[in-house]
Amino acid sequence: MNGSSAFHIILSVTFMVFLFGGLCEAGVVVNVDIINDIGPNVQLGLHCKSKDKDLGPQSLAPQQHWGFRKTLDFWGVTLFFCHFEWENQSKWFDILVAGRDRNTCAEHPCVWSIRPSGPCRLTGKEKCFPWNDQY
Repeated sequence: MNGSSAFHIILSVTFMVFLFGGLCEAGVVVNVDIINDIGPNVQLGLHCKSKDKDLGPQSLAPQQHWGFRKTLDFWGVTLFFCHFEWENQSKWFDILVAGRDRNTCAEHPCVWSIRPSGPCRLTGKEKCFPWNDQY
């Protein structure tokens, strides 16, 4: 085998590893924890999903927690969104966005306090976000 053939084989193997490695999970696992902080005596309904996975409807009493665990994809485009309902309110929020949450939530659970004004991520320095625009 001459040097040129060896180079092409190495290049081909590297390309295949990169290509198929991208189709597998990247290994960064994020735990998402959602807390009902809407208010006293207010039940929170929520339904979270991605384009591929539906986590089903949930109902949380005040201060009750619910969560899920997700391994982020190689490409950094993992997205889970949730629909929240309470009293006469109906809101949406992207609860797990790989690009936004990867660094903050890789080593500690990504804890979200759901409030009437919007969700607040408690992990790291507390940061509150606006609700998504209605579709």
